[in-house]
Amino acid sequence: MARKTFISYKYSDSKDTRDRIIKALGSDATYYKGEDGFSDDMSSLTSNTIKQKLSDMIYDTSVLIVVISTNVDKSEWVKWEINYATSKQTRGSRQSQPDGVVMVIEDYLINSDNKYKSNQTTKLVCEKSNPVTCSLNDFLKNPKCYIEQAFEKSQGANNYGK
Repeated sequence: MARKTFISYKYSDSKDTRDRIIKALGSDATYYKGEDGFSDDMSSLTSNTIKQKLSDMIYDTSVLIVVISTNVDKSEWVKWEINYATSKQTRGSRQSQPDGVVMVIEDYLINSDNKYKSNQTTKLVCEKSNPVTCSLNDFLKNPKCYIEQAFEKSQGANNYGK
């Protein structure tokens, strides 16, 4: 079953990676909830406007895909998106549940032992969720599998998102 997804990434590092992920989603990309109404230059928007647009995109998603890249720790927006997506959100009488999380590690960050160096963002993801972790290459081969695993994990994650 297709899930509504949002991709959190450092724009200057991983815009091409985001595009590759969307392409790999195939027909399920219609459920992707990102960048609608945004332009490449957001310098004229206030932080509150950006947060409102992001929260509107993320609110009804069920899976957050976080791309781990070299400079992802420098993005306050990625941290904000992780915190928002992995917490319960209330709008009127509706309450969203915390998203499942797929942590996609850029292949160049994985060493020959199939390990990656933890950073602030990976630590935050692990604090806020029970993520499915994979390399970009593996994710692109079967994104539906990883997305579904993350969704299933989130269904039993009563300890997260509080």
